[in-house]
Amino acid sequence: MAGALIAAFGGFASFNLTLSALPAYAVRSGAGPAGAGALTATLMATTLVVQPVTPWLFARIGRRHSLALSGVLFGLPCPVLPAVSALPALTALAAVRGLGFGVFVVAGVTFTAELFPPGARGRAIGWYGAVVGVSGVLGAPAGIALARERAYPLVFVLATATAALVVAGAFCFPRAAAPAPAPAPEPGHRRTLRATGRALRPMTGPLLVEAASTTAYGVVFTFLPLTASAAPGALLAAQVSTVLSRLGAGWLIDRYGARRVLAPAVLLTALGTAAGAAPHEPVLLLAGTALFGAGFGAVQSATLVLALQAAGDHPAGLGVAGVAWNVAFDGGTGVGSLAGGPVLSHGGPAALFPAAAVVLAVFLLFDRWVTRRPDTGKCTSLPGD
Repeated sequence: MAGALIAAFGGFASFNLTLSALPAYAVRSGAGPAGAGALTATLMATTLVVQPVTPWLFARIGRRHSLALSGVLFGLPCPVLPAVSALPALTALAAVRGLGFGVFVVAGVTFTAELFPPGARGRAIGWYGAVVGVSGVLGAPAGIALARERAYPLVFVLATATAALVVAGAFCFPRAAAPAPAPAPEPGHRRTLRATGRALRPMTGPLLVEAASTTAYGVVFTFLPLTASAAPGALLAAQVSTVLSRLGAGWLIDRYGARRVLAPAVLLTALGTAAGAAPHEPVLLLAGTALFGAGFGAVQSATLVLALQAAGDHPAGLGVAGVAWNVAFDGGTGVGSLAGGPVLSHGGPAALFPAAAVVLAVFLLFDRWVTRRPDTGKCTSLPGD
């Protein structure tokens, strides 16, 4: 578990540093808000492309080497970024980083899920998510603050160094930390596609809620720094509350079930997202982003546990759930970053942030309509709970 936590901290610290600084760097280079969003969207798009083949990669070269490769791909472009200002070159480097990030995020989720039994999985995922949140507490505000000082070379040096922790964490894993997921079959196999479809069907509602929540995340973390002077403090509040929420939500999920945690978490996230419509009201913005973080952290844990429950407690199923959940996470982040630029350009913050909140609320209603049954997949509590 130590290797997973070291790698998680390093990878997500690097991600948050660049996520919060690159939009301003792109705008300064003349790309505008749409170009700034395109960088994040490109990273997320290449992340999505590589994720379906990660189970094959894990089986082919092993967990340690797969995770180490992800850190190399994610970190190597960072030292080049200070010498690049043209949008096509920035986009190409973002694409390379996206390949590494895609392997990295699937590895973190699936390795953690496989190391713990269902009754303790909520808390294990909570601890993993808390470390991810701590990396955001440090990385996102630091990226914004350094960008405002135009200290972009320092941002990219720090992003390189933190990405190197992914490689270090990879080699903290034992050689046989957990059974490898089944290799990915050859594409185009109809029976495999039908089997994958059947496996994904029970996860549809939680995965759509996850995608909607990360659409809001992409909007908040890409565009709040461009619209609000209080953005560093607001994003810090969001990250701190996310850390606390991941820890608390993990306990609640193991005790009461992920389904009961999901709805209030989504509502908090939507309210916090809508607060971005008031960029010149620092108190309201800080309170809103704290709500956003509290809800968002719980949504991440609840949707992941629901997806794992739907997949079944075996390596192949956990691998499918890990890939699908990460596709939802990264796809939503990319959609929020890409679609948010034009909405911000035409309607401003008053249109962008409430629209993201409405999308999230709609997908929660859809999930409730799809399930219409109690949370029968509730995790079993451990003795002494």
